[in-house]
Amino acid sequence: SMPSQQRVKRWGFSFDEILKDQVGRDQFLRFLESEFSSENLRFWLAVQDLKKQPLQDVAKRVEEIWQEFLAPGAPSAINLDSHSYEITSQNVKDGGRYTFEDAQEHIYKLMKSDSYARFLRSNAYQDLLLAKKKGKSLAGKRLTGLMQ
Repeated sequence: SMPSQQRVKRWGFSFDEILKDQVGRDQFLRFLESEFSSENLRFWLAVQDLKKQPLQDVAKRVEEIWQEFLAPGAPSAINLDSHSYEITSQNVKDGGRYTFEDAQEHIYKLMKSDSYARFLRSNAYQDLLLAKKKGKSLAGKRLTGLMQ
């Protein structure tokens, strides 16, 4: 079912609003996939999830996140500046819950200033924003079409 206009509008207030809302995140992820840049959000979500893991699973998850997003030849490589990369590769050795704090902050800012701004201008978002009104008029057109 379609999210309400109110809800969709709220995603436009701030980047945090869209990250907090499961439906908003899914829509944003779909948009990123269409731009071939979904690895940033997937990394951000993986790191959020890491913070909730029971302690005995943390080291293993840290390694998996490192391998997927940051190791040389990683299948979903994210783009970190050399400073963040340096800090993160040091942190990985300890394998703690907050290993990726710096990298996550960097990727957050990148998404916020770049992809999020593009998402708000995108047809995907604009269509959702107008969906409620459009849905009605389309139904109306369909009915008149049937009557002729």
